[in-house]
Amino acid sequence: MLKRSKNAVVNKKLRKIEKTLEKSRIKLPILLKLKLAGLILNLMVRRKKRFGLFIILGWKNKWKKFTDISDNTQDIFSRHHINILNIKIGERRHYDIGTTVDFDGAILINNRGEIIHSGVVIEAMRPGIVAGKINPGHFKDLSEQFGFQKKVHLRHLIAITASYVFKNTTVFTVSEETGSFHIFEKGRIVYSTVLKEIIVKKQE
Repeated sequence: MLKRSKNAVVNKKLRKIEKTLEKSRIKLPILLKLKLAGLILNLMVRRKKRFGLFIILGWKNKWKKFTDISDNTQDIFSRHHINILNIKIGERRHYDIGTTVDFDGAILINNRGEIIHSGVVIEAMRPGIVAGKINPGHFKDLSEQFGFQKKVHLRHLIAITASYVFKNTTVFTVSEETGSFHIFEKGRIVYSTVLKEIIVKKQE
């Protein structure tokens, strides 16, 4: 009964996410986005302890100059690529997204769904400049300027900025502090589990 209840929670959120992503102009297969969202939501409802995640879907090797690896032991996919389409929701594997929840940094997935790196430091994003382009004006902080209802920290600010800097990507985050789940595209919040989250303007 409990398993069925958790599955119902995940499926309900996935239906909302699908409706949102159907309007997306990011050139990535919606199947990939929904599969990744499903894997993340499944982790969230099944793990007792909160965790943080930062995933960039649609990664291209030409952006390597924006990355660094602070701990090579966390880059478990560099020689062992896994395609998210081959991971069954609820399945436990030695190499999957759940393996990385205690890692620092971002998980990078290409436009075919292959997880190619984890534990990646994303550098030189300049969130203040990007926030000013997307939503100019006077705000008390970058969290408010990007449209977050509550103050967020570096992971979310870098993630939403990365979705703007790295064209045609969809970026996913989970907050270790609050347990919230966000999806970003073009520097904007397109989905959030935070009630009444402000979505800054419509996508261009």
